[in-house]
Amino acid sequence: MARSEISSPVTDDTLRLARLFWLAIAVAALCAVCAICTARDLVYDGAFYLLATAAHAHLRIIEPARAVVQGLQQCFAVAGERAGITDLFVLSRLLSLGISGWPVVLTALCWPVLPRAEKAWILGPLLNLAAVIPLTGFIGIGEGIIASCLLWLLFLLFAFRLREPWGAAAAILLAIACAFVHEAAFAFMAGLSLAALLRAWRAHGLERLAALCVAMVAGIAALYLLGWTLAPRSAIERSNFLFGLLGSFFGTGREPNLAALASTAAALAVAAMAWTRGRTSWPAWGAALIFVIAAGFMLAMPDRLITPGRYFAARGLPVMFTTAAAAILYIAKERGVSPARFVTRPVAAILLGLILTQAALQLTMTERWWTYTGDLRSLVASRHGVVSFDESSRAINPSGSRFRRELLESWSVEPLSLVLAPHGQVQAWVEAAPFAPWVPYHADKPRSLPRAPGLDWSRFPTAGAPQ
Repeated sequence: MARSEISSPVTDDTLRLARLFWLAIAVAALCAVCAICTARDLVYDGAFYLLATAAHAHLRIIEPARAVVQGLQQCFAVAGERAGITDLFVLSRLLSLGISGWPVVLTALCWPVLPRAEKAWILGPLLNLAAVIPLTGFIGIGEGIIASCLLWLLFLLFAFRLREPWGAAAAILLAIACAFVHEAAFAFMAGLSLAALLRAWRAHGLERLAALCVAMVAGIAALYLLGWTLAPRSAIERSNFLFGLLGSFFGTGREPNLAALASTAAALAVAAMAWTRGRTSWPAWGAALIFVIAAGFMLAMPDRLITPGRYFAARGLPVMFTTAAAAILYIAKERGVSPARFVTRPVAAILLGLILTQAALQLTMTERWWTYTGDLRSLVASRHGVVSFDESSRAINPSGSRFRRELLESWSVEPLSLVLAPHGQVQAWVEAAPFAPWVPYHADKPRSLPRAPGLDWSRFPTAGAPQ
């Protein structure tokens, strides 16, 4: 295909891709609103981060290599507290607004960044939002999700707006910000630095200057992020991170990550369609069958099939996918090949089915989370003191569902039970399983207890509880 084709008027294939993109944005926005209303992002680290930020009403940057993303995640909650909000559940919703809202906003911003004749390149952010982010969405503090969206925005600015003053300035500033999004982005930034050097070699004037600046900033960022990869803050965290990327996020036959299976089925179906050059429709029908089965099983037995640990294991995939997909799209652009040519009607149908299936899975997870937190709130409102793991399991997980068992076994149930204290009146909290490797709070160590303004410890039966 000639290079001039990618600058041609908008084609039917591009219009089809545009409709898919905005449908994905609308569906993702709906899922985000539901997650925000139920404060779903308190799961795992979310509640702990909230109490840490609420204690001093400022950002709690725990991972320096992810400072920008953690700032975006926490900014609304910090702003709310500084505005006088002390209700922890309201602050929880503001935290969830930052965690679940930014991916939708940042992905939508990719559309106006693209020139009118280049809208087909929205395919990368679309696939990230529809096929990759849902694989790890149910973990609360998942910096890789927002990081991947920022990287896509940077890639499109570099690829299509570097000749314009505003685009050059935005690309340079965003490249600086992306030095602090996620340590796994070092490969992306290294590739961007190389691509910028090659572009500076061919360009002139403002474009050359901008490309050189991007190359320098991205190169320094790659070295900085690589340093955090080689010398991590937590060796255990990084080993688990790498283990998850090796496929543990898929789960087993008894505990599958249905979101991962749906996206994999879509990818295999699209590959089969490309291999057969569209001469057969069986891959699309096969993917549709898997979508229906996945959604049906999730709706029928959600507590058995929602396994938070599998979503946590997939937390590195958005950054990894963005790095690989951006490289492929950059090569396609250099060769004058438009992505729109690959989004045929059968492929669009597969993507449509995937978008709707992932939405059904996410909404089901949100509903089960809301039910779980409701039961946990009732438990801490009816007990006094520390509620043991055995007692909490008998009270709110009598059927032994895997979903609730994973959440109750985690250390994160401690901060979550504090955030859910009725009107901030702490009279009980739920302790993690005895075999949890680390727990943040200890009833016999008052200095370990959180001192957020929204918490009142006067009813907690421990003499040393903070006031």
